[in-house]
Amino acid sequence: MASAFFMLACARRPAMWYYIHVVKEVAKNMARKKRSDRYHLIYQLTAPSGERYIGVTFVRGDSRSRKARWRSAEARFNAHCRNALDYNHQTFLSSAIREFGPEAIVREVLEVVRGKKEVHARERALIAEIRPELNMEGMGRKINSAIKVA
Repeated sequence: MASAFFMLACARRPAMWYYIHVVKEVAKNMARKKRSDRYHLIYQLTAPSGERYIGVTFVRGDSRSRKARWRSAEARFNAHCRNALDYNHQTFLSSAIREFGPEAIVREVLEVVRGKKEVHARERALIAEIRPELNMEGMGRKINSAIKVA
């Protein structure tokens, strides 16, 4: 039940009632279409030992800007570092980050690709072609069993 003040305010301004009850309800029920044409970048991380990791992230901001691409790659690398150092993830990449330190990992952007399906297909092709050592979980290489999870 609406308050007397609200009913009085709406009676004086019919457009307000329309906005509150109709426009907001329509906006709430409208599903936003997910974008499939967003730009993504494929990046490579290289440890001092020569082991490599290939990954994908989306471009935050203007995809034509080198600064936006670099900022996106840095944000994803920072997430990898957080997973390794703060959350103690047990992956090859996390082990390399803990072993050598984040500052020793070389970061580079390999490609910018438009579309989610396209970028994941290209990432799989690059992984099959380059065979980066730090991506090999589930491909015959296992995490060292000496690593104990606390």
